[in-house]
Amino acid sequence: MKYLNTILETNEIDEQHRESATASYLAAKERMRQLPVKFSDDAEMMLSNHLMALIKRISEKKFIDPIEEGMMDELSDPAWDYAKLVAGPLFDEAGIEPDRSEIFLVGTHMEMALAAMAAEVQ
Repeated sequence: MKYLNTILETNEIDEQHRESATASYLAAKERMRQLPVKFSDDAEMMLSNHLMALIKRISEKKFIDPIEEGMMDELSDPAWDYAKLVAGPLFDEAGIEPDRSEIFLVGTHMEMALAAMAAEVQ
C-alpha cells in the first residue's frame, strides 16, 4: 500500500475507478515482488507511479505514441520478460493486446533495476 494514495491522486483516478485501479495495481505490485529484481525505494516509487498511469491509459484505451524499434532493442531479454510478467496481465484484464511501447516503458524500469543490482555486485 506504500505510495498508493499519492499515486491515485497524482494520476487523477476518480472515485468511480479507484477500486478496480487499486486491485489491478496491487496485483501488479505482487507480480513485481515475485521477480528476482531488487528496486531501490526511489525506483519502486517511479515504477509504482508508472503502473498506475498505465492502468489509467489501459482503462481509457489511450496509449503513448509508438516507440522506435531501434530503441526497443536496447532492453535486455530479462527486462522484457519481467515487464511482460508485470504489465501484460493489466492488458489481459481489459481484454486487449499488450501495447509493445507501453511494455517497453515498464521494461526500462526493470533494466535500470537490473543494472543497479549488477553494479552492487561489482
